[in-house]
Amino acid sequence: MRVTFGQSYIDTAVAVNAASERLAATEQQVSSGRRIDAPSDDPAGTSAVITERASLSQLDAYTQTADAATSRLTVIDTTLTDIIDKITAAQSAALSARGSAKTQSERDAAATDLQGIVDALVSDFNAQFHGVYLFSGSATTTSPFVKSGAVVSSYQGNSSISAVDIATNRSTGVTVDGGQISQGGDTSDVFTVLASLTAAVRSGDDAGIGQGIDALGRALDRATFAQTQVGTGLKALDDARAQLSRLRIDTASRISKIEDVNMASAISQMTQADTSYRAALAAFSKIGSLSLMDYLK
Repeated sequence: MRVTFGQSYIDTAVAVNAASERLAATEQQVSSGRRIDAPSDDPAGTSAVITERASLSQLDAYTQTADAATSRLTVIDTTLTDIIDKITAAQSAALSARGSAKTQSERDAAATDLQGIVDALVSDFNAQFHGVYLFSGSATTTSPFVKSGAVVSSYQGNSSISAVDIATNRSTGVTVDGGQISQGGDTSDVFTVLASLTAAVRSGDDAGIGQGIDALGRALDRATFAQTQVGTGLKALDDARAQLSRLRIDTASRISKIEDVNMASAISQMTQADTSYRAALAAFSKIGSLSLMDYLK
């Protein structure tokens, strides 16, 4: 079959365009370092990348939640340290007023110290983080205790704990049941104990002072136990963040393997495409220089 001049010209031009597109594509891969720039480049790969990026977003969300939870538990831990210090100080003040040799001035001074400790403890139990009460259980908009004059209310929160997800099927508490610390299984909460203890100190009631010191000891145990639990939660958050970091690295690596180009292979393909393009141009140039008489010979 005889090939006409026009057909040869068209075929060569098509070859030039195809070679040019291949060269442009390989140059784009080398310059961007990406194998997939559009879904059409690799539909299956694009679908896999979408799935992996969704996982990456979830991991980032968990990490942000873990960071926020750590900040909140750190505040709780610091506050519990202060609560423990205040209860210990109350025990020391009561002990300093115990015994028949103590003067009224000494007992009054100890009672004044105890009243100051009550105010400090109310402030501690009413600690907030970003407008959220930390010691009200899940009733985070409710102040745990309200002080009116010299009287402190009973616990106003609840026994539920607010929790947040820090991984799939894994959560951690970010609030505390203040009632469990202030009273627990005792018949009176720590503020009632301190009120009775203050009265006993002023009157020199050694038996009452002893009872108050014992009750404060139980409150101290509850606060210490709560702080231990918070410490466990902080350790769990550290472990969770480390795991999330590893998962993120693995996910990012899988995305890179799908999206990113093998640079050595891409450069080789670009070189081959450039050679093919130059050859196509040379062939097109040769055809363009031929005259009709050359085809008729």
